[in-house]
Amino acid sequence: MIESRARAEHAHDPGTRASGGWVVVAFAGLVGVVLAATSQAANATVVRPAEPLPSVSPRLTAAMQAELMKDVLPASPPITLTDAVTDGAGVLTDAERQDVLDAVDRLAGETDLRMFVVYIESFDGTDPVDWANASANQSGLRTDDLLLAIATADGEFGLSADSNVTLTDGQLRQVDGAVTAAVEDEQWAPAATEAADTVRQGVAGTTSPLLVVGIALAAALLLIALGFVLWRFAVPRLRPLLAQLRDRTPVAAAPAASAFADLTLDELDERAAAALVGIDDALKTCEQELGFARSELGADATRDFELILAGAAGDVREAFAIRQALDVEREGASAGTPSAPAGTVGDAGALGDDQGEAGEDAARPESPEDAARRDRLARIIALCDAAADRLDARTRAFDDLRRLQQRAAELLADVVTREAELSQRVAAARSLLAQLARRYPTGPLATVVGNPEQAELLLANAKEAVAAGNSALAAGQKAVAVAHARGAQNALGQTAMLLDAVDATALHLRDAVGRLDKSIASLTQDVASAKAVEGDLRVTLARAAAQASLKHVEVTRQGGDPLAGLQRIATAEAALDAALASIRDNTEVKARASALVRDTLVRVDAQLRQTGDFVATRRGAVGATARTRLAEAVRLADVARTLHPTDPTAALGEAQEASALVREAARLAREDADAVVAAAAAAEPDAEGADANGPITGGMMLGGILLDPNLVRSRKRAHTARIGGGFGGGGFGGGRPAAHRRLGTVRAWWPASAR
Repeated sequence: MIESRARAEHAHDPGTRASGGWVVVAFAGLVGVVLAATSQAANATVVRPAEPLPSVSPRLTAAMQAELMKDVLPASPPITLTDAVTDGAGVLTDAERQDVLDAVDRLAGETDLRMFVVYIESFDGTDPVDWANASANQSGLRTDDLLLAIATADGEFGLSADSNVTLTDGQLRQVDGAVTAAVEDEQWAPAATEAADTVRQGVAGTTSPLLVVGIALAAALLLIALGFVLWRFAVPRLRPLLAQLRDRTPVAAAPAASAFADLTLDELDERAAAALVGIDDALKTCEQELGFARSELGADATRDFELILAGAAGDVREAFAIRQALDVEREGASAGTPSAPAGTVGDAGALGDDQGEAGEDAARPESPEDAARRDRLARIIALCDAAADRLDARTRAFDDLRRLQQRAAELLADVVTREAELSQRVAAARSLLAQLARRYPTGPLATVVGNPEQAELLLANAKEAVAAGNSALAAGQKAVAVAHARGAQNALGQTAMLLDAVDATALHLRDAVGRLDKSIASLTQDVASAKAVEGDLRVTLARAAAQASLKHVEVTRQGGDPLAGLQRIATAEAALDAALASIRDNTEVKARASALVRDTLVRVDAQLRQTGDFVATRRGAVGATARTRLAEAVRLADVARTLHPTDPTAALGEAQEASALVREAARLAREDADAVVAAAAAAEPDAEGADANGPITGGMMLGGILLDPNLVRSRKRAHTARIGGGFGGGGFGGGRPAAHRRLGTVRAWWPASAR
């Protein structure tokens, strides 16, 4: 080997290496100092609190919703904040108001936090935290915003803070203590000034994040320099010893479920199901929002967000796969038992009836199987959180990209135009369904039969949202207008999906009728071939089953379900091909299997689109089990496509399993939606009658578009509550519904069968 001249000249000059190391160390220190200085400069910038942004969640007004969800909705209405200090009770003098404003300004000038203060006379029996949370959400407060609400007549207060705010639980308790003392003495202005000053002093006593980053970076660079020296001189001598230690050191298992140790297995099971529903809804809304942005700005502008969404979708697919495996295991374990185990996902009745048994189970140590199940349920929640984090990280960037507040009037005008176009399609869809109903049974039309009615409800909701948005614009509340515009956009997007699904079903059935003739001819030919085989019991049985299938399809062909006929013929043909495989050459076996795979995947793809559209437009009702089966069907269909070129026989098995699962998913989704509609219909109407837009489960609520702001900030701690991510009428981000934080909040009124 020829050594370079530079290396030869300095081969024995340790001073050169030492000086190089000092250069690295000096550079590390310089970087740390620069970052620390930047941090202090950033903290020195004084920013007066900006006007609060109204919530992106359209307000729900249906009386039936209030009746169904009265256990979680505040009794008195929240308010939309327009000033940093709102004295609705008239308890502050001008000087006291200025003192409060000065304290709020000091907080905003010396920290990244803002505080808004509201004085009212009474919460009217509403929990103070619920009232503060509702007002914070309605006003669109952000992560770094706090809201202190004080009811002077009640002598109560509520403090609302985001779950990601840079305050510890101890600091928030200090704020609670300071405000409590002032409120008890009826010192209304000091209550707010003490709160703001306590927050400011608590944050000022913590280390600046940029300073921490600077120090950490300097330390990291120093470690890199030291690491290079060790790697160059010490590691060659220590490598044999390190290898021995590595071989002897066991790998510790990560405590996957430690964060949920206080939950029973049934509670963790329900938590995981709620997490899946929440993140699946978030993905669907993000996909719709991306579609709007793509049509407005082009594919290049949204490519980064599509990659983010794809990454989140990958996490969710893995979570659904784990859930499917757990469901299969549970079904297998319960197959030999006389009754299903307590704690079936979403079965609130079973959980309530078996509380004594659950208590006994909780007292016993978990079996290894239960511990393994706990780990996998925790993994599902972790994957859902990871997906939500991916989406939440780009929420603000996505909003900046679309420039919604600057284009609020344009968005509302576009909704008006599209609403008129879609309204003309509703009558045509209803007429087409009537024609299909005269020709086909109810089975193949079950997922679309209610689409025109749901489309009309969504269009009515969109009109109301436009009117509310225009009113907000006239009042100068652009953020509120954007919230209504987004809700209306999503409503129209679902309307188009509903009407397109009717057209697609008609085409699918028409195509199935044509393909049924070819399938019958192919199976008839196979039956004729099987008659020439004698003495093979398997062939004889398969031939008899095929003949029975042909007879059944012929009898039910007029007025029957062509999709069911295709399914029956395909199953019989696959069984007969498998029986005849021993007398056919390998090339023919593969060719026939490949043809069956193609036919099966065509049918499965149509069923996946139909069921996916149903879930997307009824996401406010469809539970975790139906979504899990649908996700597994999608996965198996993809596996079949991958195997098809090389192993068509194995691909056929995957495609057939996908077909069975998508049918099960469609059935479960319909049952969920029907159960929710039935629950709403059975609810007692108010004195003025039902809402003009129909049952609360119709329109935006059934479509999962509306998320009442009162449900977002829900986790209580003394007088303080936090919130997590999420969105209402639309947006890029979210995935942490209230059900994550208070089990059963969003769907507490579902019947057990709907879960």
